[in-house]
Amino acid sequence: MYWTKNGSIPSQETDGTEGWQQAPAPPTDIPEGHELLWASWQWHILPPKPTEAGLWRWYIDRGWVKREEKVVELTAEHVEVLATQQIVDLTSSQVAYG
Repeated sequence: MYWTKNGSIPSQETDGTEGWQQAPAPPTDIPEGHELLWASWQWHILPPKPTEAGLWRWYIDRGWVKREEKVVELTAEHVEVLATQQIVDLTSSQVAYG
């Protein structure tokens, strides 16, 4: 038997505290190059990550998705603004607590 607590990766042992729930055993027939992942209270077998350059993220419902890369170009004007802005210390009465 496998056990999980608060969605933790299932294991065959608990620490004896309350809140453990029975979990499915991990699959044993994982194809070569694939990865086993425990997420959303179930096991997932991830196909190999694409080899195309870029930032990739795996989503349970969509598979591998390439993240859009944003390039920000700093101009001399940006650098000057950053270099000349003053940082002011705030007193505790100026800070709003929420």
